[in-house]
Amino acid sequence: MDLWYGDSIGRWEGDTLVVDRLGFNERVWVDPGAHPHSEKLHVIERYSRPDLGHLQKDVTVEDPGVLAKPWTFKSVADLAAGEEVREFICAENNRDVPHMVGK
Repeated sequence: MDLWYGDSIGRWEGDTLVVDRLGFNERVWVDPGAHPHSEKLHVIERYSRPDLGHLQKDVTVEDPGVLAKPWTFKSVADLAAGEEVREFICAENNRDVPHMVGK
């Protein structure tokens, strides 16, 4: 069964976390513009900290079934000192709801 956002495998390359994703659900879109994908969709995310106050994410999207060439985009998040990270729980297809914290 394919997963909504693919089957992810992570590894470290030095100080960079690399997340390799394959096996996406056919209903997920490649981008906010609702562009479709093929079964060949492959996404690689690279997370790094260029300095103490920033988190950088570089994403490469490959899909030879619908894209002429891979495309990459980069985003940088600023450290939000003093802010609280909110928990998000996706209950879709969750088979263990009674044990979820905060229910």
